[in-house]
Amino acid sequence: MATTRLEGKRAVITGAAGGIAIATALAFARQGAAVSLADLDQSAVEKVVTKVSSQGGKAKAFVTDVTSWKAVESLMSGADDFMGGIDILVTCAGGYKAYAGFEDIHEEDWDQVMDVNLKSVYLCCKAVLPYMKKEGWGRIINLGSLAGRSTSAGTSPAHYASAKAAVSMMTQYVAKDVGPCGITANTIAPGTTLTDRVINLLTPEKKELFTKACPLGHLAAPEEISDVITFIASDESRYITGATIDVNGGRLMLV
Repeated sequence: MATTRLEGKRAVITGAAGGIAIATALAFARQGAAVSLADLDQSAVEKVVTKVSSQGGKAKAFVTDVTSWKAVESLMSGADDFMGGIDILVTCAGGYKAYAGFEDIHEEDWDQVMDVNLKSVYLCCKAVLPYMKKEGWGRIINLGSLAGRSTSAGTSPAHYASAKAAVSMMTQYVAKDVGPCGITANTIAPGTTLTDRVINLLTPEKKELFTKACPLGHLAAPEEISDVITFIASDESRYITGATIDVNGGRLMLV
């Protein structure tokens, strides 16, 4: 197995049974990193471990509720024991169950979406920092969304978009605080990506609409997002921090 960009690095990936996270875990392993994979779905995340192991990578599954501080602390401690340290965090846990107009979002749905998309990122960043500070090097990569960049994207409900917008701002604060420690923190904001979850949510009409809105003429494959994550996780990105990196095929152009 080739070891180049991430040789010897140790990564924690949350939401690890999802499409972007799976592609990222496989990419990291190909580049020489060990991976600790966290998800609530034990069966699904263990299948990802098997995929990583089959290509010669080192991986372990952690069944984790990333909205719980105690569970996240346990994840980081277990990952440290397994890998001998933590250099990289990728927070992929997130999503929403169904599209709803603003007035149709119930309070409990708002709280649940905020917890899984925003609170989980806060908890994971807070819990991983002592391990990265110990190493004097770290890469925090939080998953935002095109939905959190502009209402004109029209892809997602208000609670999800609001949470993802907040992820970008929180990540800037993390980057500002920990830059002197050799740690960078960035947000990756994907456009519509053809993961299993998104495929199940997309109607044919929305898929056609979103594809036509993309100058590159197609919706993203998970690997097109994980390639950017892999770059940001590497030492090649050492002078990038506090950024939100739009990976959407040109569908949103900020001026």
